[in-house]
Amino acid sequence: MDQAVLKNNPALQNNAATPTQPDVATTPKVQERLPEEEENAIQEESELTKPPIAPLSLRILTLVIVVTIIYLAKMILLPILVAGFIALFASPLVRSLETFHIPKPAASLLLEAVLLGAFIYIAVLLFNPALRWLEAAPVIGSRIADGVYALSSSLGIGARTTDTSAIEQAMDSTVVTLASLFAQTTIIFLIQSIAVIIMIYFFLVYGDDLMRNIVRSQETFADKKLTVVMFQVIRDDVSMYILWVSLINVGLGICTALALSLFGVKDALLWGALATILNYAPYVGPLILLVILTAVGFSEGDSVLSMITPASVFMVLNVIESQFVTPTVLGKRFNINPLLVVLWMFIWGWLWGVGGMLLAIPLLMCIKLALYHLRLIGNWVEVFNGCPQDETNLACKKNRWLAKLTKFWPQNSA
Repeated sequence: MDQAVLKNNPALQNNAATPTQPDVATTPKVQERLPEEEENAIQEESELTKPPIAPLSLRILTLVIVVTIIYLAKMILLPILVAGFIALFASPLVRSLETFHIPKPAASLLLEAVLLGAFIYIAVLLFNPALRWLEAAPVIGSRIADGVYALSSSLGIGARTTDTSAIEQAMDSTVVTLASLFAQTTIIFLIQSIAVIIMIYFFLVYGDDLMRNIVRSQETFADKKLTVVMFQVIRDDVSMYILWVSLINVGLGICTALALSLFGVKDALLWGALATILNYAPYVGPLILLVILTAVGFSEGDSVLSMITPASVFMVLNVIESQFVTPTVLGKRFNINPLLVVLWMFIWGWLWGVGGMLLAIPLLMCIKLALYHLRLIGNWVEVFNGCPQDETNLACKKNRWLAKLTKFWPQNSA
């Protein structure tokens, strides 16, 4: 029946042979609306999966809680961090001993015994000179008063006052404060020292195993890769940084002791050891030692030149170390803005005292390296940089070849 109708009607035959054509006027509109709908759907899905942003008040409250916990947990966290950084310092040496087919537990125990023996030997060697200077503090106060009068008289800027008790009372109160502080912290220091010694061994032996277990616990390959990069930054870069900074500080201490002994300053080895320790706190530590050596000069010197000699010698050596040696060895990558360094040290000094100031720079370096490699804050990592982009600072350009030998210079630097 349908075939007969088609034969009798040619118009229907043409319509049946010709395929139905879409409406040209409406099709572009539909095609134009599809991408917009897909984009809107993608945006809605991303907004649903996007984590909620905490309000500012909650962020401030979280920061206050974290700072409070850090302050209250000083007795626990300080030994752990000290042990961790010493283990980072010693880990390249342990790996070097392993190349001689020495098992890691034996290499760690041997290295820790050597470091502990060297520390005890130096402490015993410096105990008597330090005790002698503490006992002589009241006499030093009187000699400082005489030295100030002699210096002012030679410069013609004042006459001696009859009352010098202020300086002597200040020295007496300083001695009493140091003695009471030493008596209060001796037992705590011994307990923390034993804890540090034990933890250093376990960090050296089982630290890599813990890292591997943490990497295996990650679910995706991207998370595993990110975790490996983070651990490699902390283990390799930070350990090399601590190692080189320690060598620089020891070199500064040796040069300080030799120079002061050449100029006839008593107990030069004690001041060299203080130079090594205090140089872990840049700017603040050398300033403290400069004040101490000024007092030593006034207490020992008979002339203006001999009074200013100890402080002047150390100042020259510290300028050479901070402006030439350290920038040359560490390079631009480990250079941090001095303002951030000082602020960071004062914050950790307020939280944990002297120990916090000594640990502040290694902690800041860990944060900078982690942010630098993981790119967690993007270009904001440049806030930490102490060198300008055009590198007009001479400290950023000195002897790059030596910095490359330490593997600290970035690969993209020309």
